[in-house]
Amino acid sequence: MKWRAVFIFSSSLSAFLLTAAGFLGVAVATQTSYSLQTFITRPVVTQFAALIIGVFLGLIVIYAGFRYWLRVAPYLLVATFALLVVVLLVGHEAYGAQRWIRIGFFQFQPSEVAKLTYALFLAWCAYRFSGWKKWALVLPVSLGLAGLILVQPDLGTTIVVLGELVAFMIAENVNWGVLLGGLYGGLLVFPTLWEKGLKDYQRQRLLSFLNPFKDASGSGYNLVQALTAIGSGQFSGVGLEKAYFIYYGYLPVAQADFIFATLAHVWGFLGAVGLLLALFVFLLSLLAFAHLVPDPIHKKFSYVMLAAWFLQVTVNVGMNLGLLPITGIPLPFVSYGGSALLVNVLALFMVLSYRPEPEVH
Repeated sequence: MKWRAVFIFSSSLSAFLLTAAGFLGVAVATQTSYSLQTFITRPVVTQFAALIIGVFLGLIVIYAGFRYWLRVAPYLLVATFALLVVVLLVGHEAYGAQRWIRIGFFQFQPSEVAKLTYALFLAWCAYRFSGWKKWALVLPVSLGLAGLILVQPDLGTTIVVLGELVAFMIAENVNWGVLLGGLYGGLLVFPTLWEKGLKDYQRQRLLSFLNPFKDASGSGYNLVQALTAIGSGQFSGVGLEKAYFIYYGYLPVAQADFIFATLAHVWGFLGAVGLLLALFVFLLSLLAFAHLVPDPIHKKFSYVMLAAWFLQVTVNVGMNLGLLPITGIPLPFVSYGGSALLVNVLALFMVLSYRPEPEVH
């Protein structure tokens, strides 16, 4: 119990620091002039509202208890499927994808919610079923969910969802031969997915990281600008007053996909290392917490969410550094996106909501 409390504190503190860093990065990236005029831009207000709502709902999550959310997991996933269908029919389009539902002045992204409701659903399946019945339900639902997200198109979230499935299979001690067989099957359908499932701009973005300077003004532009932003930050950063590269809009999507490059430009190598350290403490604390949780179902849910966060951190930082293809995966708690921040806060509360006493409400 004592060590669980320690890891609850360290994961919560690191999440708070990451969110604060995200607020700063969003403020820098969304200035309406060529200098820092205010920290309270409209996107920052959106992030703050998402944070407050997330904390409020998170307290409800803790009060209700994990077992309650486990019982309603199938209904939450059905609602998620419905929202994904609504997105395809009447969703708002931006950045070449139809991923958002517009509600007044706000935009809501159901695919972000899927990361949490799907993880809960997997835990529910582990709780209610065993053997072939469990996989007869998990596999078609997983493929259906991934397909609905991919056609938006949202390749990044599709990768996260499939990563959650793999993490769940490992947590369920699935034979490695089955996992390798699934990987082989994925390789067989990859050519078809590459040609039919991805748009031209997605294929170009995926390949551009191999040599972004080959088409520096086209498909490689985003990565070239990200590398330039990171490199020009040097050791200690240019500071808020001289972040002209960001203020003049030379870094595309600086508040979201490339917020790591934005903060590295402002804070330099030292700030980038500090950000990576906070991410490392966050992930390691949750791993240790999950390991200490005696409830096997809560443990599996925690591992699946941890895998989703780890995958997002790895891909986002990797694509900012030119080590991985650009797939549009946000940096958890840092990147701009009210839906993403709200879901991340809720997921953290749910992971940390374990309590050993009986849950009666």
